Amino acid sequence: MFLKDLWLYNKKVTLAFLLFILLWFFFNVKQGAVATPILQYAMFSENYHLGDTQNIVRLFINNQPVNFSELSVSGRDQLQVSLENYARQQQTNELFFTTMQRILNKAGVGQWMKKEYYTNTVTDQQFTEWYTQLAERITGEKIIHLSAFQQKFILQNGRLTPVASPVKLNGIVAF
Repeated sequence: MFLKDLWLYNKKVTLAFLLFILLWFFFNVKQGAVATPILQYAMFSENYHLGDTQNIVRLFINNQPVNFSELSVSGRDQLQVSLENYARQQQTNELFFTTMQRILNKAGVGQWMKKEYYTNTVTDQQFTEWYTQLAERITGEKIIHLSAFQQKFILQNGRLTPVASPVKLNGIVAF
């Protein structure tokens, strides 16, 4: 009934709507990726299993460890996830581009991809300046010294126990 009413109202809009549906179906069937926000059930179709060892980012402001439990959930996520994502950026730049190109090549549109659109070019200095401002806003402290470490932990008897020495995240926060 909707398509009939839409056809009577505007034939061009009806054709565009049908083309959208066909393209959505084509992309999803062709490479198995969810191409639109419609039917994103695939995001939650598998169980997520935690491994034995967890990598945890530890942040120190003015030589004191940040107690993330005192921060809001969104503040904690912004501080931790930003550091983790920046640390992975160089690996993910190339991986993201090649993965998307492989998927879009199957759909026949990969040749129009440009690598610069999929590459994060933020420098260590730019990130440090931005991250310092973010950390000052979230914690409410004036930052004189900032450092970050990544450390492996294992869950034993309900407590996280370190299993490796902390590794400084060089180039991420460097003052």
